[in-house]
Formats: sequence, C-alpha cells, structure tokens
Amino acid sequence: MTRYWLVGMVAGMVALSQVASAQDPQKTTEAKFESLDKDRDGKVSINEATEHDGLFVAFKDLDKDKDGALTKQEFEGFKR
Repeated sequence: MTRYWLVGMVAGMVALSQVASAQDPQKTTEAKFESLDKDRDGKVSINEATEHDGLFVAFKDLDKDKDGALTKQEFEGFKR
C-alpha cells in the first residue's frame, strides 16, 4: 500500500511541475534566449541564431533596431 502511495505522489509531483512550466511561457522564452546567447552578452547575434532554423529565417523581421542582434525584448516577438 505504501509503495502505491509513493508512486502516486511522485506521479502527481511530475504532473504539477509540467503544468507549472507550461503556464509560465516567460521562463521558457528566457531559457531559450539564454541557451542561444552563447557569448553571454545579453543578445542573440545572427550567428547564434543559426542554431534555430525558424529564428534564423525570422531574424531580419525581429531585429527592430537593425543592429544585427536580438535583445530579449525583440526575441519575445518570436513565435516558435
């Protein structure tokens, strides 16, 4: 009986963590931005964007100030 209770608790905790992360797209966006920002300068360059095909294609439209890099704010406009 205790074993089933423990398995149920673990499954419930996993489900809750998935719901919590799905409800916070800001954290997901920040994590993706940070994973692309390889040199940790706070921007995603066109070279760094080549790791994500969709971002690379959308880069020119997202780069609002046309400085050749995406800020976090500009990156937030990217719809995966």
